[in-house]
Amino acid sequence: MRYRREKIVLHLILLLIFISVHMQYPVFTPLAVSLGAGSMVIGLMLSTASFANLGGNLLAGLSIDRTGPKLFIVIPLLMLAISFLAHIFVQETSHLFILRVLNGFILAFLTPACMAFLSSFARNSESQSRNMALNTFMVTLAMAAAPALGGWAGEKYGADGAYLIIAVLTGTAFCLAVLFLEQPPVLVKRNVSKQVIKGNAFNSLFYPVFLTAFAIMFAQSILMYELPFLIVEQGISKGEAGKLTSLLGIGTMLVLAFIFLHRIRSDIRALSGLILMAAALGIMMFSDKMLPYYSILLFGAASGIIFPAMMTLVAEKTGDGSRGMAFAFLSAVFSTGTITGPFIAAAVRDFISPYFTAWFVLMAVVAVQGAYMLKQAHPAPVSRT
Repeated sequence: MRYRREKIVLHLILLLIFISVHMQYPVFTPLAVSLGAGSMVIGLMLSTASFANLGGNLLAGLSIDRTGPKLFIVIPLLMLAISFLAHIFVQETSHLFILRVLNGFILAFLTPACMAFLSSFARNSESQSRNMALNTFMVTLAMAAAPALGGWAGEKYGADGAYLIIAVLTGTAFCLAVLFLEQPPVLVKRNVSKQVIKGNAFNSLFYPVFLTAFAIMFAQSILMYELPFLIVEQGISKGEAGKLTSLLGIGTMLVLAFIFLHRIRSDIRALSGLILMAAALGIMMFSDKMLPYYSILLFGAASGIIFPAMMTLVAEKTGDGSRGMAFAFLSAVFSTGTITGPFIAAAVRDFISPYFTAWFVLMAVVAVQGAYMLKQAHPAPVSRT
């Protein structure tokens, strides 16, 4: 009963975190512009925050494994709530820059700790997959609803009122974590050496998982980079572009409703999702003007298949003392894919379709993942002398 209550609370905390983070999107840029920041400075803020998140991910893993995840949920939530509240008192662009970077660094500890905590509730692969699927659903729901909520709050109450609401939501998540989450003792292994933990987390079994993580975030970031260009180059309306973005979330949530998928092996689901995502990008490559709705839905559906499967693979292939490092490194790989995608798309889009670049990366990972699965299914015979 206690585990069920804690699991519900943790999912609620994750929902509040992602709502808080995504509510900023319609509010942050106007606030920065009102303080005198130009487009170059705003871009620098966003990029630096992503790099801070990447660096924090690399520092977070070992600390979470040695101390346990609760501490790295409670303290970052408190710091994040204070940071969001501080946006109300910002008077200069430099202050906003510091807060943005600080937020990226704090989230680098918070997200892997939540995932390590969530993985401790599972008793088998199927329940692990269901937990990760529900987490993906929460993230998708937040990504769909939070920007609209942030835009409404910004219009009605201004940037200060919006950030006050965001701080209250994060503070609520902090209170829930303090009151209802208990440290899972199985994850706290202070006597585990750094070498053992690192050896487990960077086992060669992980390479296909991390390659998959990079590929899907690379492809997603390219798609999100390219969608606004439909407004400029193809003349579609902003409402139509927004509809395409919403279809991504709809496709993801539709697939997450298929409970029977959790009975299929995680590696098979991950490989199938990669192939479907590559197929969606193949359709986009040969589209003249408007991207077909079904290609966007297929891309979203593929995301709904891959994310829970990939998170489950990480949880299955790690011991209790190395999940923090594993999820932290996974978050770092996510950040790397998100940062790399737009840069590559901007560099190649004048002479080759960015969708082709994303398709090529996905198919390369499909080949690696397929070869890895074949090797696992047919291991080389051991010679006897």
